[in-house]
Amino acid sequence: MKLNILEDKNQKEIEIDIRCPKIDDKINKLANIINTYYFTIQGKKDDVFEVLQLDNIYYFESVENKVFAYLPQDVYEVNFKINELASMLESTSFIQVAKPIVLNINKIKKIKPLVNGRMLAILDNEEKVVITRVYAQAFKKKLNV
Repeated sequence: MKLNILEDKNQKEIEIDIRCPKIDDKINKLANIINTYYFTIQGKKDDVFEVLQLDNIYYFESVENKVFAYLPQDVYEVNFKINELASMLESTSFIQVAKPIVLNINKIKKIKPLVNGRMLAILDNEEKVVITRVYAQAFKKKLNV
């Protein structure tokens, strides 16, 4: 692999091109990482709004008609529905794993199979998230397993 970084003072925004002989799983994963890194979302905590870096978020969860972003130290309310987030973040490292949860696969430490086709994702902060069987197939595909 060859990496070129070119500085251009006339460039208004960062532009990333990936040139490859074939688009494979590694290329798709690289694109997901890049998309996740540059994506931000606005969150609210204690009536204060903050810009959240997507790569810091472990997962989003819908609880009582509100959606929350879970970060290493804090939880923020976000102004999206869970299905909107799942759709909006499709090209990133996030995937819907249960009706109320959209998970960042880059935060997974290990995965254990459960009964009835479900799985348990153990995150790098030791939190546990259940992947329901309805979403298990898409989850496996996103992980390339």
